[in-house]
Amino acid sequence: MRALLMWITSFLPARVISDNGQPYLERYYVGTLGGTRIYLHRFVGSDPDRGVHDHPWAWAASIILAGWYLEETRRGILPVRWFNFLLGDSFHRIIKPDGMQDVWTLFFHQAGDVKSWGFMRHLDDGQALWTEYIYGGKGKETAWWLTAKKGRDLRNQVGGNRA
Repeated sequence: MRALLMWITSFLPARVISDNGQPYLERYYVGTLGGTRIYLHRFVGSDPDRGVHDHPWAWAASIILAGWYLEETRRGILPVRWFNFLLGDSFHRIIKPDGMQDVWTLFFHQAGDVKSWGFMRHLDDGQALWTEYIYGGKGKETAWWLTAKKGRDLRNQVGGNRA
């Protein structure tokens, strides 16, 4: 399955999402259908450990295609093996299990933002602190896939498939 996904994503617009120069997610744009954005996600690392985050959309869902992950929420950490559904105010963090090559998901969400989003972390006194995510530079790229490199070109640029 992973080889098929690598081949398919070779032809799709792609971007790498990193934290402090360390890639953790490859996002491949599949399309928009009926007001829903569709992506293939390849987690090559865990979401950064800066707290759980919400999303700017009303809802999102993912179907696990290869591998599995742990999801940290305000209630604890649970394995996600085949499907995940999130409301916009669901706070979570994806954790790729140690030793797992990568995790592939088909990810889709309502097109268009309905709110701001950010990170929540708990302070030593038990209170929660929410910090809004601020887009740098020119702000949020709303149609990045129109000018993005294809997956094969992006992987060649950053040194292979990092498998």
